[in-house]
Amino acid sequence: MPTELQEALTAAASVTPLIQKQIDPLLLEYQRRYAPLLRAIPSKQWGSTQYFFNRRTNRPDAGGVVDGGARPIGNSTYEQAVFNIRLFQAVGSVTGFAQTVTRDLVGDLRQLEIDGTMQSMLWSVENSFVWGNDGATAAGLYPICTGLDYQVANFSGGSGSNNFVNSLEFVSNVGVGTTFALKYLDEVIDLVETNAGMPVGSDWMFVMSPRMASAVGQVLTNQQRFQAPTVEIAAGLNVPSYRDVPIVKSSFLSPRSTSMGTVTPSTATTGGTLAAATYRYSVSAVVARFGETLASAEVTQATTGATSTVSLAFTTPTNFPDGLSPIMYKVYRSTGVAGSPVFIGCVDAFDTTGTATTTIVDTGTALLTNNAGATGTAQAAAYQGVGLGGVNGSMYARLGGTFNSNPVEDIYLVPRSADFMVRPYTRDCQTIPLAPTVSAPDTLPFALVTDTTLAIRGPKYVGRAHGLVSSI
Repeated sequence: MPTELQEALTAAASVTPLIQKQIDPLLLEYQRRYAPLLRAIPSKQWGSTQYFFNRRTNRPDAGGVVDGGARPIGNSTYEQAVFNIRLFQAVGSVTGFAQTVTRDLVGDLRQLEIDGTMQSMLWSVENSFVWGNDGATAAGLYPICTGLDYQVANFSGGSGSNNFVNSLEFVSNVGVGTTFALKYLDEVIDLVETNAGMPVGSDWMFVMSPRMASAVGQVLTNQQRFQAPTVEIAAGLNVPSYRDVPIVKSSFLSPRSTSMGTVTPSTATTGGTLAAATYRYSVSAVVARFGETLASAEVTQATTGATSTVSLAFTTPTNFPDGLSPIMYKVYRSTGVAGSPVFIGCVDAFDTTGTATTTIVDTGTALLTNNAGATGTAQAAAYQGVGLGGVNGSMYARLGGTFNSNPVEDIYLVPRSADFMVRPYTRDCQTIPLAPTVSAPDTLPFALVTDTTLAIRGPKYVGRAHGLVSSI
C-alpha cells in the first residue's frame, strides 16, 4: 500500500504539465563593467572627420637690456595636431513575433535590446580609450582610436622629458611587478607637475582598476580621518581622492589571469632587417570590452645573417569571459635574459582582407600579418606604438607565473580639463531605425552609432605608473 509521501509525489508528477511556469520579470544583467571614464572626460560636439587643434609650444624670449638698447625680435612657436574621429557602430534586431510574445514579461523587447546594445558600445569605446591604437587598425575593417596605453607613454618635450614612471623592479634584468605604495602616486603627480609647470589637483584624475583602488583604500585606512571626502566628477558620480586628485575605476584596467595561447616561432633569412641573434617573444591580446590579457609564454627564435624575419603563429584565442574576441595583438621582444621582452608594436586582429590574424611577421622594421614569410599583409609601414617608456625604461610584457605572482597593472594620471584632454564627437550615441527587408519581413532592426576619439591635447599634462601589483 503506498505511503502518503508516495501518493503526494505521484499526484505532483501527474499534474506537472498543468502547472503554469512563473518567471520573475526582474531581469538580471549578468555582464557588467566599471566604465565611468567616458563620463569623466570633457566632451564637445565636432563636425568633421578629424579633430584639429593648435597649441603654442614656445613663448617669445625676454630678458635684461642696457639703457636704450633692444633685444632681438622674438616670436611664439605654434603647431597643429590632429586626431582621427572614429566611427563605432552596433547593429541589432528582434522579430515582431519575439516582440509580441515577450511583452507581458519584459515589456518592450526591442527597447531592451537597444539599451543593452548602447551599454555594450560604450564599453567598447572606453576599452578603445584605454587600449586602442589608430595606426595599427587604420588599414583594417574595424579602425579604432588611440587610447591611454599609447598616448600616455612619452612626449618629445626635450631631453629627459617624459610622462612614464616605470615602477617595475628589475631582478637579473627581468621586470618584476612592484607592490603598490602611495609613493608611486606621488611620483606620477610630481612628474606631471614638473612637466606641466603647474600644480596637479582636482582638475586631474587617477584612472586605475577596481583592485588597485582597493589597494589605495587599504593604504589610506589609517589616514581616513584626514582623508578628503568623496568628490563629484560627473552628475551623480562621486569618487574618493588622494591629494585632491579624484580616483576613477575602470574595469578595463583590471588584472587578468587569462593569457594568450601558445605562440610558435619560425624564421626566414631574407626579406627583413633582423640581425643574427636569439630573440625572445611574447604576444598578448587586447580583447573587446575586456582589456589586455597576460602575455603568452615566452618563446625564442635564433636568426642568422642580417636580413632575417621572425614569424609568430597562433590560433585565435577563445578563452575569454562572455564569448569575447580579440581586437588587437601586442608584440614584445628582446635579446636579453628570460622574462625581458619589451613592447615593440601592435597589429589589428584582422588583416586588410578581413581575415583573422593568426600569424605576425616581425621584419625588424614593421609587423606584418598572416604570412609565414616577409610578404605578409603590411598594416603599417613601421612599428605602431613604439617609443613607450621614455628615459625610465620600456614597457615589459605582462608575464605571470614564474615572473609575477600577480599580473602587473598601470595607473594613469590624466586631466579633466578640456584644455588638456577632450572627447570630440560628431554623433553622441545615436539610434538609427532600420527597415525590414523582403527576405526578413518580420524583423525590427536598429543600429547604434557614435563618432568620437580621445584627444590628449597636451602630452606633458598626463602621467603613468607602469608595472604595479595590487597585493591585497
